Amino acid sequence: MNLHQLKSFHVLAQKGSFSLTAEALYITQPAVSIHIKALEEFFGVVLFEKVAKKFVLTEAGHALYQYAEKIFKLINETERTLKEFNLLERGSIHLGASSNIGVYMLPSILGEFKTKYPKIHVDVSIGTTRVIEQKILNYDIDIGIVEAQVISSEMFLEHWRDERLVLITSPKHPWAARKKVAPDQVKQGQFIVGESGSGTGYVISKKLPSLAADFNEFLRLGSTEAVKRAVEENLGVSIVGESTVSREIEAGFLSCIEIEGVDLFKELNIVFLKGKLLTNVHKEFIKFLSDRQV
Repeated sequence: MNLHQLKSFHVLAQKGSFSLTAEALYITQPAVSIHIKALEEFFGVVLFEKVAKKFVLTEAGHALYQYAEKIFKLINETERTLKEFNLLERGSIHLGASSNIGVYMLPSILGEFKTKYPKIHVDVSIGTTRVIEQKILNYDIDIGIVEAQVISSEMFLEHWRDERLVLITSPKHPWAARKKVAPDQVKQGQFIVGESGSGTGYVISKKLPSLAADFNEFLRLGSTEAVKRAVEENLGVSIVGESTVSREIEAGFLSCIEIEGVDLFKELNIVFLKGKLLTNVHKEFIKFLSDRQV
């Protein structure tokens, strides 16, 4: 078996046609046929069957396809790593960030990083912690910055910083005039929450178990921006990361309410695959994050 044969197999599995595969790989159809036949002889299995003029994978073919996907992802990562090795004048880094980190923290961090290293290309994916974790496992991104706990045992986690969580209300809300509420009173509020899996719920369950047990979820919205707008309109209250509402609190659009005797913080972590070969670019960015406290 060689990579040329495996590439023909991989593309044929996607195209379902020898002619389209040959066209995509800039080789002849007989060459594709030779590659597939060689693989079938090597493994002693049939990899394709013809169904309605289209070549589809057999059960054995499906198994090989899964391995081929992993192999080519690793090859792509290897090429990228070797090209960037020991170079900070050029190179790239593929980042993933939880939604709030990506929207409210990362822009200023990347601005400073790009000023220091203008020739390094930075590509960013933003999503839930689960989405970022899966992208790392799929070799689609190199490093993630997340606010919820990762599940996979294949992930290496390094603590970055803690973010304070704050209770916010509209300035028109009765709590705004009082400036503080007792923990038992918090559960009386109509809560507006954002996307699930943000890490905030985990902190509340640990620090305010009575609130978690009797949580009054009035609205669930898809983003922190939507939550903030709903709270501004006095539809309810919410607990969010301090970095996401600093401007609105300063401008007077939202009020920050103290919960007596309770400090809420959630961990923000840097994650990547265990055993991953970190390039100088990766290492420098992680150091840059660690040295810069948002």
